[in-house]
Amino acid sequence: MIPKYKICPSCQIKKKASEYHTRQDKGYKYLKSYCKICSKQKVKNIQYDKCSCGKNKTKRSQSCQSCSNINQQKYETLADVLHYRKQYGQSAAFNIIRNRARQSMKHITKCQICGYDKHVEVCHIKPISKFNNDTLINIINDPTNLYILCPNCHWEFDHNLLNKHER
Repeated sequence: MIPKYKICPSCQIKKKASEYHTRQDKGYKYLKSYCKICSKQKVKNIQYDKCSCGKNKTKRSQSCQSCSNINQQKYETLADVLHYRKQYGQSAAFNIIRNRARQSMKHITKCQICGYDKHVEVCHIKPISKFNNDTLINIINDPTNLYILCPNCHWEFDHNLLNKHER
């Protein structure tokens, strides 16, 4: 049963039931906590600030979602990613690193050796497995450690068949 009057906890004014939004849950109909005016103001006053990048962030958080992902990756080490080995296997852990390398080099769309542009892959000059576990992912995926190669050139690179001047 809906009361005829209710006191809004925000404005502390006794208001008619018609001045509240209603909600139905499990067969019961009841009034929401705040009157229509106060609930509209609450929606407007959602706690948002601007992040340093210009996007919205909640007042509680230090940065927006995209910046927090970037900040997390800045300080993430190989050991942090390798814990996925237990669940998904060695290749899954290295795939995370490779995917981040692809994201950072996606602006290059041609093989850096032969110029092929239909399909390219990211190649680590120093293999991921050769890094210590305390190495930052940013160092592993540094652009100076990455080549963008077509599948043929990538295979030749991995098997040391490319001439030194081609590298």
